[in-house]
Amino acid sequence: MNNQPEMAGMAFGRGVAAIITTGFGFIWLGWGLSEIRNLPATVWVAHLSLAVALMAFAVTAVRRARKMMAAQGMSQDDFWQKRRKAFGFVTLFEVIGCIVVVVLANLFRQPQSIAVGISLVVGLHFLPLGRVFGVASYYWIAALIIASDILTMAMLKPSNWTASAGIATGLILWASAINALVRSFGFVREG
Repeated sequence: MNNQPEMAGMAFGRGVAAIITTGFGFIWLGWGLSEIRNLPATVWVAHLSLAVALMAFAVTAVRRARKMMAAQGMSQDDFWQKRRKAFGFVTLFEVIGCIVVVVLANLFRQPQSIAVGISLVVGLHFLPLGRVFGVASYYWIAALIIASDILTMAMLKPSNWTASAGIATGLILWASAINALVRSFGFVREG
């Protein structure tokens, strides 16, 4: 790829994606782990340590990409300009979907389905994001989260759904963060 401004924008986008998926992966994984009784403190220390390390790499990726963008005469607004509106719609529908899940779970007195339902919404929201950002791996992320949620509901007792959905979604989001970081640093190196 010889288009330096495009590479700079892609490096920036992947860095931002790594920040977001690291943060939400931390929340999901923590939610799932909190459902497991008598979890050793070392698991919580590892959870926090990995999140801090991933976030440090993600912030570094964004900073390097910003420098690359500045060298190309670009700004963050250049990256967001053609994606902002579509991203806003996807996010709005994701939030509405999550609210619907919580309302329905409470209406039908099925609180154990909240985590797996929200996770399903999160998985589904990656489908349009793949198109908005032109990131093919988002389709895989969507498929993995959706498949994990379906397997959770089909194979586990409802009392285990929160732990399963939280851990699986968190790990998938962290895998996504690592993929985004590798891509971001790769674009910076090429640029």
